[in-house]
Amino acid sequence: MIRIIQSSDAAELFARKGMRLREAEAVVRPILEDVRARGDAAVLEYARKFDACDRASLVVPEGELAEAAEQLSPAFREAVAAASANIRAFAQLQLPVATTLDVAPGLRVGQIIRPLDTVCGYVPGGRYPLPSTLMMTVIPPQVAGVPNICATTPKPTAELLGTAALLGQTRVFLIGGAHAIAAFAFGTETIPRADRIVGPGNIYVSAAKKLLAGEVGIDFIAGPTEILIIANEGEPSWIAADMLAQAEHDTDASAILLTTSRSLADQVAAEIELQLATLPTAPNRSAIDR
Repeated sequence: MIRIIQSSDAAELFARKGMRLREAEAVVRPILEDVRARGDAAVLEYARKFDACDRASLVVPEGELAEAAEQLSPAFREAVAAASANIRAFAQLQLPVATTLDVAPGLRVGQIIRPLDTVCGYVPGGRYPLPSTLMMTVIPPQVAGVPNICATTPKPTAELLGTAALLGQTRVFLIGGAHAIAAFAFGTETIPRADRIVGPGNIYVSAAKKLLAGEVGIDFIAGPTEILIIANEGEPSWIAADMLAQAEHDTDASAILLTTSRSLADQVAAEIELQLATLPTAPNRSAIDR
């Protein structure tokens, strides 16, 4: 059941979240140093331990990507095409432009725009496939002209691998967690060193990105997922749906409604319970579906 707490009790909640990240940093720090020292051997060892990877190679062959794409339904392909076009158009809009300006006789200034050499998009395993994350992390560097684009995930699904095939220009690796961040930050015998690592992840991924921000470029500390809704009125079912959409990403995710209306808080809490019962992951959902 969702908790309703007074503002006076919120400080303790946020303090625990900060402590959780510090604890995660302590866990991942030796993993990062091990990958730095032992390269592929360490990465493969952690992949087998944490990702249940039973492959000899962590690189997905292009043929496997193509086979996954063939399994995708026409409706899924259409969705990928539509989403990709939208993401690509917006990324194109954000591209910086090389310019020069003659500010005085004999004095010309300007900026030269060059793409990074290698970018890695991190796609969390999670409870559901996240082809949307793959598109959001791979398409912008494609538009920017990055020559070497990688994606890594601890959980290969047909949807994810098939989407990678449809997007093209992407090498896919099957590693996750802190060891994946370390591998692309340092580079190994088989994993290229990335200029930038982007994409969300669990608290261990976030801790690894924070600790390695001086070694490799990152987007920001993304995760665990959080949402804060500030409202004194509104449709409870919509607010509940927004909160659940964020909470499904990770067991450490936080979905918070900040309100001065006890009535709204009670209504949203009740609506969350109702919507939870309809989700595929609900404990009694399988019995209902039969």
